[in-house]
Amino acid sequence: MLWAFAAIVALGALIFALGAREPVFAISRGAPAWFVALKRSRAGVLDFAPGVRATWRARADFAFIGAESAYWTEFLILTGGTPAKPPLTFGAEIDDAFIARVALMRPPVFALGVLNLLVATRVLSRPRGGVLTDAATLGHDPDFMPSAEAIAGLTTRPADYAPAMVNFLRYKGRDGARAYARYGRVALRTVYRTGGKLLFYGRIAEIVRAASAGPCMDAWDDVAAMRYNRPEGILSMEHAPDYRAALHHRDAGLQRTIVIASTPGEQG
Repeated sequence: MLWAFAAIVALGALIFALGAREPVFAISRGAPAWFVALKRSRAGVLDFAPGVRATWRARADFAFIGAESAYWTEFLILTGGTPAKPPLTFGAEIDDAFIARVALMRPPVFALGVLNLLVATRVLSRPRGGVLTDAATLGHDPDFMPSAEAIAGLTTRPADYAPAMVNFLRYKGRDGARAYARYGRVALRTVYRTGGKLLFYGRIAEIVRAASAGPCMDAWDDVAAMRYNRPEGILSMEHAPDYRAALHHRDAGLQRTIVIASTPGEQG
């Protein structure tokens, strides 16, 4: 019986190790935390407040859902400092900014470990089917689906393009948030099946600085980002029957969303 006990312990340790190495835990370490979107006219060194550091950053590439252009040039997750003080100061090169203090969610380590193990052993396999070219054929709310032009823009990227899809989310009240959570659980599993990863998910606690222009001037409830290891990843999710069945929860829950494809940079 000792060998069985040892095997169970070893499996548990493996699952925990698989979960603990997920990027969401590195990005969400530290508090307080802020999500920052910047529109800069030129490059420059950002002036962070004392104790603040960037645990994630990305260059905004193009709008994928809900907007005609990315508008922003970059996104960051900042942690540290104090909640009462802004996390950074602005130079002349910053034309606009959106800063929100967020409560970053940390999924259970063991749950992500199990998910990784199921994907690695192909118990959860990649969705099978061709790349989606026209989301309108799915019959869901077109405001929450990429246009044919956005899909074409993604598929023409290099094969090694691994986009981080940054999501701005606004719900239809509490019932809408619950409906979106039902969708989100299935969506997370499906993202991992495509080879993707959860980067961060944050509940907006306070908007420190609102956008002065652009598509993100609205109020938002949550921000999130998933990374896909290839352009086709996000366009194959609809071939998973359980994901496709969950899309009605997304339609029922969302009031508005904007999704911007981005290229991640260095992680702190």
